[in-house]
Parts: sequence; C-alpha cells; structure tokens
Amino acid sequence: MSRLCAWAVLLALLGPCAWGQSDGVLRIGVKRDVPLWGEWNGSEWVGLEPDLARDLGRRLKQPIELVGLNTAERIGALQQGRVDVLIATLSDTPQRRELLHLVQPHYYSSGVNVLVNKRDGIRSWDDLKQRRACARQGAFYNRQILVEFNLDLVPLFDNRVAQKSMELGRCDAWLHDDTALIALLRDPQWSNSFEMPLPSRLSTPWSIALRKPEADTPLAQRISQVVTEWHREGTLVELEKRWGIPPSHFVQTMHRRWRQPVQGQPECSWPITPLTPEACL
Repeated sequence: MSRLCAWAVLLALLGPCAWGQSDGVLRIGVKRDVPLWGEWNGSEWVGLEPDLARDLGRRLKQPIELVGLNTAERIGALQQGRVDVLIATLSDTPQRRELLHLVQPHYYSSGVNVLVNKRDGIRSWDDLKQRRACARQGAFYNRQILVEFNLDLVPLFDNRVAQKSMELGRCDAWLHDDTALIALLRDPQWSNSFEMPLPSRLSTPWSIALRKPEADTPLAQRISQVVTEWHREGTLVELEKRWGIPPSHFVQTMHRRWRQPVQGQPECSWPITPLTPEACL
C-alpha cells in the first residue's frame, strides 16, 4: 500500500473526535492584537486567521474554540496545552522548529518593515541608526535587525502598546510584520501622518504549529492536507479579498502551483514527503 493510500485509510477510520482535548474540543490559538489578521470585535474573534481556524474545524468535522493570544505568549500557550493548534502569524524559523512542529506547506508569508512618521524623512534602513524602535517582544527578527542597523530597540509585550507608543511619539519607528503595517495604513488616521517607505526584509513563510510530539500524527497530516486544499481552492485568495488585504505574491503563487498541472501532472501534490519540491512548501 502506498503512503498516500495508507494515510487515506487511517484518516477515514478516525472519527471527528480523534483529536482535541478530553472534552472533544480543538482549541486553536489566534492573534488578538493584529487588525485584519486576528482581534476581538466585542463579540467574537475576527480576521483572516480566525476564519482559517473555523474553516479548519469545519474540514476536520471538529468542534473548536478560538483563544486570543499575543506574540509573546503564543509558543508557551501551545507547549503548556492551553491550545492545541496555533494559527497566529507564526513565522517558520530554525529556532521555532526546535520547539514546535511546524506544518507544511506554509499558508502565508511576510517580511519585516517599519512604520515611521512622514516628517522624519526616513528613506533607508541606515536612517534608523540609533533611533528608538518599538517591537514585539519575542519577534524572531528583533535581534537580526538590531545588530544590522544598530537600532535602540524597545521590546514591548503587546502590539497595541507599540501602536499607542507610535501615536504618542514615544518611538521613532515601529518594527513589525509588513502585512500588518499595510493593513494599518489603509486607515487615513494613520496614512495621513505615517508611512512604510522602506523595502521589506527577511521574507519568511508562516506555519500552523502543533506541539513537537505531534509531528507524525494523523492530526498533523490532516492539517497539512487542509492547507493544500486552501491553496488549491483559492481559499486564501478569497479571504484576502474579504478582509481588504493587498494580494500576496506568495498566496497567488501557491494557488497556481497547487492548482495547475505541469505536463499533465500536478506541480504540487499531497502528501508532503522529502521529495516534495521546495517551491510547493
């Protein structure tokens, strides 16, 4: 029996409550402080990633509960069992692979950039030397940007604190994911005074994460398969449109690669194996 067939049989035998906690609920961690990606609107968690989490539950035929998390607490919440799955703007880095199982293929990608005040005339990364920059505590890019450009980096626990610090002029720049800054600048309240004038750096794909011991479980395999369905069906393309997020080159490229055959064969196919082309991941 081929590996694909073996997984198909195993997944078919598992009922809808084959994963999750003892109460049969799969708890999914999402961001609580990134507009358009994950935040609380007063009655529910909203954004592209909460939508993905709900769609994952639907495809798994599994009850879910969304848990709002900020950047600094994401990994600990998963390791401690407060959540079972993370869909929370988590970039795939070697350090995180040591701590967690990062599902492939990746579902999104972003770089790092800065929000600055227009009056400061920032036109290159070198212009930020020794300027005070707010950043999220625990963000993977903090150290590299700090060392490369000699910023006065101020790590903050919550994106909302960083945003307020920029509003009050306590920081000269906000070091953050470019996707979130693009979303913020759609609001005239911000775009009238602030800008993102520099080229993004450190483009890094995002992964759904599980605890390390779950790397070779049916849940990990099924989530991997769901991500391929999102790419093939254009789910992420449609969610970008729904949330007014500028089209991502990564999403467009993955949609094409997982949908269109090359010489009669799919360019990318599931399951993911060591032979899967890097471009499909």
